Amino acid sequence: MKSMKKYIKGIQVMAILLFGSCSVQQEKRPVDYVDPFICTQDDHGQWLPAALVPFGLVELCPDTYPSSLTGDGDFAHGGYNYSDSQVRGFSHLHKGSSGGGRIHDRAGLISLVPYSHSRVDTFFTNPVLDIDKSTETAAAGYYKAHLTQDDILAELTATEHVGVHRYTFKEGTTAKIFLNSGKRGSSVSSSLVAPSRVEGAVGNKYFVIEFNSPATATSVWNGSAIEAGNTTGNQAGGGLVCEFGDLKNNVLLVKVGISLTGIDAAKNNLETECPEWDFDATREKAADTWNDILSKIQIKGKNEADKTIFYTALYHTCYLPVVLSDVDGHYPGLDQKIHKAEGYKHYGNYAFWDSFRTKYPLYSLWIPNVYSDIVKSLRDIYHQAGNWDPFPDNDHPPHGFCFTVRGEGGYNPHNTCRHEHMLMVMTDAYFKGLFDISLESVYPNIKHEAMIQMPERYDSIGFIPARPDQTGEYSWDSWCVAQLAKELDKKDDYNYFMQRAEYWRNTWDPSIRFFRARAADGTWLDFPEDPTVNREKYTYEGSKWHWRWNILHDMPALIETFGGKEPFVKDLEYFFDNDLYTAGNQIDLHAPFLFNCADSPWLTQKWVRKILTEPIVQKYGTHNFFPEPIFDRVYKTTPDGYLEEMDCDYGCMASWYNLAAMGLYQVCPGDPVYQLTAPIFDEVSIDLNNSVYSGEKFTIKTRNLSDENIYIQSASLNGQPFQRSWIKHDEIVKGGELIYKMGSVPNKEWGKGQSVPAK
Repeated sequence: MKSMKKYIKGIQVMAILLFGSCSVQQEKRPVDYVDPFICTQDDHGQWLPAALVPFGLVELCPDTYPSSLTGDGDFAHGGYNYSDSQVRGFSHLHKGSSGGGRIHDRAGLISLVPYSHSRVDTFFTNPVLDIDKSTETAAAGYYKAHLTQDDILAELTATEHVGVHRYTFKEGTTAKIFLNSGKRGSSVSSSLVAPSRVEGAVGNKYFVIEFNSPATATSVWNGSAIEAGNTTGNQAGGGLVCEFGDLKNNVLLVKVGISLTGIDAAKNNLETECPEWDFDATREKAADTWNDILSKIQIKGKNEADKTIFYTALYHTCYLPVVLSDVDGHYPGLDQKIHKAEGYKHYGNYAFWDSFRTKYPLYSLWIPNVYSDIVKSLRDIYHQAGNWDPFPDNDHPPHGFCFTVRGEGGYNPHNTCRHEHMLMVMTDAYFKGLFDISLESVYPNIKHEAMIQMPERYDSIGFIPARPDQTGEYSWDSWCVAQLAKELDKKDDYNYFMQRAEYWRNTWDPSIRFFRARAADGTWLDFPEDPTVNREKYTYEGSKWHWRWNILHDMPALIETFGGKEPFVKDLEYFFDNDLYTAGNQIDLHAPFLFNCADSPWLTQKWVRKILTEPIVQKYGTHNFFPEPIFDRVYKTTPDGYLEEMDCDYGCMASWYNLAAMGLYQVCPGDPVYQLTAPIFDEVSIDLNNSVYSGEKFTIKTRNLSDENIYIQSASLNGQPFQRSWIKHDEIVKGGELIYKMGSVPNKEWGKGQSVPAK
């Protein structure tokens, strides 16, 4: 009997262990929630399902046809459109998520086209392969699709500087690869330097390609015909064809190392990051790398779709900027010289006008080490730039002519989009302790940036003629410079830039209570009869209503301009109640959080929750009204993940979702204060265990959160009652626990009368 009891007990223990083991295996990691196909369809985010690691130079992805070449001008800005069922090849260097106008070739660079059957010459002019969409798969660090004509399974993964391909060919066929530049109008120079190695370049993008099988034959496409040879010149449209025969194991592995500094560096990047021929191990390492960074923010809740949106958004924020430096630290400077980043990674490819608002505040809490390296990279840009002023001395064009810092002769080593408000990113880093460089060494450059944006010639009138939007924007920048001048005890500069920080007041027309364009002589210019009309005559990508909340650095003064908190809240409510808010563009992203600043935080809780989780009416595209208003969720789990025309813009929109879903938003970068609202999750935990901050983690918990219980009733911070609707950066990074008690009815007293202290 005892032996039988022991036997039964043993079976029970084994069952418990087995069940527990299965439970552990079934638990999803943060990386498992990532869906790279979200925001890849048509004009709904402009992302691409690339195989890459966080901030990797290599973003290995198919370029789809026809959208990347001849499709609608609003499709496939990054080279990929989920709606397409054909690909032009698999290229290594992309830039997704940003806007674009005219129809042109948006494919990536350094493209490989696998095939086996014989092709006519027109194929090499426009290589197009059919894919079976039902087999198309993507995960963080991985992409797979079946090419139907030649029955080839294509799989992709990557390291920071290396793209890794696995092509499984049908038995009895000849494996072939067509190497080309990827983009029409660009040219590739390449040469088979050994049976299993090709070296070459597309512009200043150098590559070394290694195959796991030696090439048995090569030929050259010269742009018009196939000819014998193993070396391509620099002719546009040319390429190299490598044949490998009938592979015994049917698998061709290809490793492509890339560098912006030279062939030897590309080879070193390849050999350092990917020395073995183990595709699956590389793929697993990429997934683990993603999971490590995504796991720094842990969320708990019952809604699995919201977790998918959250972690995919967090993943998208790590596409850009990219690491330009090689594994040994060398990178191309704006001065066209090779520099070495000592002890940090040099990043490039920015769009600050978009992403300064959300992405860098997110980084400052989540990945401060990356932010600190970005600060050093911007220091490099400041010191190496040669062409600072894009405007003639007597002209200051509309916002559409965006400001980009370049080297002499317009040199831009890798695709940076725009630099407006770069100095705000620097200022915010300084006041958050992420400025591991000398402020004195970059202050003259920061000051110069501000003076380029709003030149001294405007001081006599106190505004930029015909541009109330830019006047407000560069008032922010002046405020930032003033704060840095104060840190350096530069009193004259402080006073001067604080005066310029007030120029926005000169564009406020009290008779209509809107910001309004003025001529240089001070005369008010025309104003639309209907200020909801998205007319861009004097404002950029927004109506006069959108630009009405355009003072980030002095909200108390803006509120007072409206006549006080009560009329400010009344007008802000009208803005939201009448569907004037545009979630699809940057101009008014901060608006839902401004209720906090006017003693009505319950309205911030209402509208942020609504934007995050419910269908809402959207009237505006980027430049005008939609033909018909859209009623839909702003953020979804489908390939059309964002609203129509809603570019993610280097992760700006993704970061807005991440911050808002956690219940945090920084209205003014440079002023390290976050507005608070209720998270959409039961628990959010930020890992602070890094080399920058002293805390272990900061956790936000919600008690009784539900679809109905969306309002904060009370709060405690580290066990003490907490009445503020804002929190300082320093309070978060020390670690602790913020707990909200939630209810279905607004507590209009919580957070009231707790104004943010003036900086």
